[in-house]
Amino acid sequence: MNSRRPRLHVMAAALGAMLCIVPAWGAKRALVGYYPSWLCGSPLMPDCDAAADLAQLSPGYTHVMLSFAQPDFAWDGANWTGTGLQFRKSPADMKPAIAALRAHGVRVVLAVGGAKYLDWSPLAAEAGAPGPITRALADAITALGLDGLDVDYEAEGAGPKQIAEYAGVIRAMHRAVVMAGPGKLLTLAAWSTGADCTPATGLAPCGGKASQWPGRAGRERLLFRDETLPDKLSMVSVMAYDAGTNNFDPVTAYALYRDLLPAGTIVNLGFEIAPEGWGDGRLVADAAHAVCHGSVFATNQFGTPTHRPYAVDRLIADGPLAPRRNSNARDGAMLWHGLKDQDLPLCGSAATISALEFVTQARVLLDGRQVTSAPAYEGTHDD
Repeated sequence: MNSRRPRLHVMAAALGAMLCIVPAWGAKRALVGYYPSWLCGSPLMPDCDAAADLAQLSPGYTHVMLSFAQPDFAWDGANWTGTGLQFRKSPADMKPAIAALRAHGVRVVLAVGGAKYLDWSPLAAEAGAPGPITRALADAITALGLDGLDVDYEAEGAGPKQIAEYAGVIRAMHRAVVMAGPGKLLTLAAWSTGADCTPATGLAPCGGKASQWPGRAGRERLLFRDETLPDKLSMVSVMAYDAGTNNFDPVTAYALYRDLLPAGTIVNLGFEIAPEGWGDGRLVADAAHAVCHGSVFATNQFGTPTHRPYAVDRLIADGPLAPRRNSNARDGAMLWHGLKDQDLPLCGSAATISALEFVTQARVLLDGRQVTSAPAYEGTHDD
């Protein structure tokens, strides 16, 4: 997965001095958007059509994650019963929308888990051999024309039981994408403080400091002690939001994950449009607009003062674009979620950034491209 080179790069290398091919899509950084299955047609968005809006998502995205499937997944192909997905359109109606995105080069992935689906043990039990859940996930990937699966393990705790279950889930979901056929992806949404250091992880990678957060702090650091697990993942997106602006800094979280994971794994910095589900964070477009409460970080998760703006331009510059020892040229950004453009709070006299504005700005910051009607990618995908 993450060790293969795009075919055009292989061809160019073979041609040597005769020809130099640098495909536009090969240099593009990742921009991931989550698409919640429950919003279109709901009281919050009554005029939204799930299939039409999915097909017409911004071409600035490189990956779209359909969220969320339940970990104890069942699939009969006729409806969403047993899947956890809440689309008000049938699978038959959603499949052309998925195909439309993929025709523009966007990878469409099924996200499993999230904050409310926490019954992971049956899926983890299939780590060693295929079972009904892994078969159902593989069948759904094939039937819907999807590109793979995204692990969103948000169970509480970071003890041995949680680490073992989490590892089993990754192995089982990797088995499912392999069963679905060649070229399928397994990605992961990582907890905000999961790469922090705690007494359980050892403090050396964090300058001898322990995270001030309880619960899931250090969980992914403990998980990836098993060096076989990152090799199963092509991309990790850090959920660097919903943690407030005191005792947390997204760039610190991103840097810890980037140092933790191999260079072959794409690492994305996650964002959420205000208002966030928890905490006081108010994401703004530019550092100059960080003039309200919730738009400036006071300290990071180790108690170090930062006083840095919660702004898209600053976070992308200091996060995925900052040079690091094992950076990946595809490192980028993730957005939860792509439909969040309603009831945006103010920061000073201006509204906080919307989802559509975020995608447009992030695409320019990441690779200098204006979002137009052109495809997000122009070529074969191998990541």
